[in-house]
Amino acid sequence: MNTLKPTELKAILHSKRANLFYLEHCRVMQKDGRVLYLTEGKNENLYYNIPIANTTCILLGTGTSITQAAMRLLASAGQVQV
Repeated sequence: MNTLKPTELKAILHSKRANLFYLEHCRVMQKDGRVLYLTEGKNENLYYNIPIANTTCILLGTGTSITQAAMRLLASAGQVQV
């Protein structure tokens, strides 16, 4: 598994980060060095990328699961997960 080293991430001050995510009824996972969340539809599954370098916090609501690999990648970017 490829993990990002702290030197590979662009350092953005927390006061300058713009994104705050509240996720419900989805799966948060790591794929190809990116963190994304998956929503399951009746006909297809939809993947959405989370820009970890510019995100302040990710709030996990009801029905949300997160993989350990995604937590490691978010922690390396200085994220807060609640």
